[in-house]
Amino acid sequence: MTSEPIASSMTEGAAPDATDFANYFCTYGYLYHQKEMLEDHKRTGAYYQAVMSNKRQFAGKVVLDVGTGSGILAMFAAKAGASKVYAVEATTMAVAARKLIEHNKLDNVITVIQGTIESIELPEKVDIIISEWMGYFLLRESMLDSVIVARDKFLKPGGAMYPSHATLYMAPIQSATGQRRQADFENSVEDWGEFMDAMRSFYSV
Repeated sequence: MTSEPIASSMTEGAAPDATDFANYFCTYGYLYHQKEMLEDHKRTGAYYQAVMSNKRQFAGKVVLDVGTGSGILAMFAAKAGASKVYAVEATTMAVAARKLIEHNKLDNVITVIQGTIESIELPEKVDIIISEWMGYFLLRESMLDSVIVARDKFLKPGGAMYPSHATLYMAPIQSATGQRRQADFENSVEDWGEFMDAMRSFYSV
């Protein structure tokens, strides 16, 4: 585990601008953050099952992994039989992804490209785009915009998206924590009211 971001050796596309790096990309260049995501076995396992259960769709196909991180989804695609996988990563985690892919002897299939998806170019259109773009409340990480750019720029007509759709469910709830916070707020407001009455009574202000 490292406390420093992975050092970059080469960049094929543009790095995130300073604002985007500070607000979104800054943590993704750290191995500990990638480890935390990989340890979410429900999420990682869901992607693994989706790919491995559809090997016929991946066999012999060209795949684009948007925001590859450690390269895990790219490796799933390669293991499912993809003929070529382009793994795009905006941060310096691309350097670690190359090493992991080489260690798994999949570098003959997977090409890691460091740069934002908006700035890179591919030598061909792709049959499938795979990406783990979901954040808290589905859309928090705002990565869907980049996936849509990738789709419009690189996906062949009739190509597949993994995932292809998402559903957001909402329901009202009642929380004891929420009630406590409301009570704390009301007590605070009441205290200010008493303070103002005292100031008027004692000092006429």
